[in-house]
Formats: sequence, structure tokens, C-alpha cells
Amino acid sequence: MTQTIYQHFRPTERAFIDKASDWLTSVIDSYSLVTTDFLNPRQVFILTTLVQGQHASDIQMFTSSAIAETEYVKVILAPTYYQLENADFELACLQIDFASKFVTLKHSQILGTLLGETGLERSKIGDIVVHDTFAQVFVDAKLATLIADSIHKIARSGVRIREIDVTKFVSTTEQAVTKTVTLSSLRLDKAIATVFNMSRNLAQNLIQSNKAKVNYAEVLRNDFELVAGDLVSIRGLGRLKIGQILGLTKKDKVRVEVQIISTKK
Repeated sequence: MTQTIYQHFRPTERAFIDKASDWLTSVIDSYSLVTTDFLNPRQVFILTTLVQGQHASDIQMFTSSAIAETEYVKVILAPTYYQLENADFELACLQIDFASKFVTLKHSQILGTLLGETGLERSKIGDIVVHDTFAQVFVDAKLATLIADSIHKIARSGVRIREIDVTKFVSTTEQAVTKTVTLSSLRLDKAIATVFNMSRNLAQNLIQSNKAKVNYAEVLRNDFELVAGDLVSIRGLGRLKIGQILGLTKKDKVRVEVQIISTKK
């Protein structure tokens, strides 16, 4: 059965498929509850596909987006008799206050400090949202005190970290502009160059400089082939999502619907 599942996803996603399959087996065989670390939207899509494809009548799936609308979510997989309680997600929101008159903190600086000072894995940390005078970050509840007590400085700026109620999370809003582009192929470098109106050489330099991700995973291949549904992130530029493939032109180029995504506070 696993081999059949593999064919619907990329080879690089097999490790997560195996992990997700183990979670489902645990729920079915042991009637146990599985609460995951933070998953990105692509991982949630894969997990949802596995549940709906094989265990729709046996397993309930809940996400922490019921508590707060975030990009990264924790997931609970449970037997059909389970009744959800929000506390089961073990979700905490930390607020990071900093001296905004003297410094502006970036997402990368906050994430790097959180990981570097605590030794945590990325999956233990959820969304990080930076505002003008503060930042907020979702973490596993069991780690909230550790993080608050361990970190007092980010990027040479003193900070104060405190836990707040998750209902006080201030989200950002994504704004997407949909357009149709014509590509000679669905190669990653060609898509970036066309959508962001730059030379192909510059697009390739961005990829080779570890600034491009596809579905939240770094990609170093210029010729990486994109498919419908892929989310491409380019550090410093923004994100684009591949929509419908609309067919070929008379010159055998591909017409593609794309969304160009920006974030507004």
C-alpha cells in the first residue's frame, strides 16, 4: 500500500509519508492519541490525503487552526470516539517585546536564536510573526518556560519573552494576486525569472545561494520541475504558488496560472 502512496508524491517526501503512516497505525492498532509537532501546509496536505484515502472511517483529524489561524499547525489524530479539547494541542503563544526605537527584528533572526540557544528542532516552533514593536511565536507548551527563561537577547537587542493567551495572537493577512504566465517549461529557475521579472542567471544565483524553497524544503537544482499546487518561496522576494496548468501555446510553451503572495499586517 505504501508503494502506491509514494507514486503520488515526490521521493523527498517519502520519509514524512513513512512517519505519518506510523502515526495512523498507532491510532488504529493501539487506539491511542497522536499529537504531532508543528507541520507545514504541505505536510498537512499529505497527512490529510493519507487519512482520507485509507482511514476516513477510523480516524479523526484535528488541527490547531481551530484555536488560531496559523500557517504551521499541530495535528491531533484520534480514534472516532475521541472528543476534542483544545488543551490537548499543547499549544503556547510567546510574545517577544523589543526596543523598536533602536532595532528592527527579522523573522530569520528570531528563528535562528530560538533554535541556536535552545537546541530545539524546527518542528517544535510554529509561526513567527513580527510586528513593529513586538513579535509573537507559537511553540510547544512544554517548552514555553524553557524558551522564556533561556533567551534575553536577539541580534544584540535585549528582549523580554512572556507567554500570552493564544487568543491574543495578532495575525497577518496574505494578499495574493493571480496572473497567467507563459513558460518555456516548469523549471524552477524559469518560473522565478518570469514571475519576478528578472534574468534567468539571477534566478539561478538565488537558487544556488540557498534562497529558494519548494513546499518549505530548500531546493538547489535549477531544473527542479514544478507541478500544480507547489509553493515556491524566495527569500527577500516573496512567494508564488503554481495554480492550474492551462495548456500549451502554438509555440509549445506552457500557460500557467500563478498566485504571487505578499504578507500585510
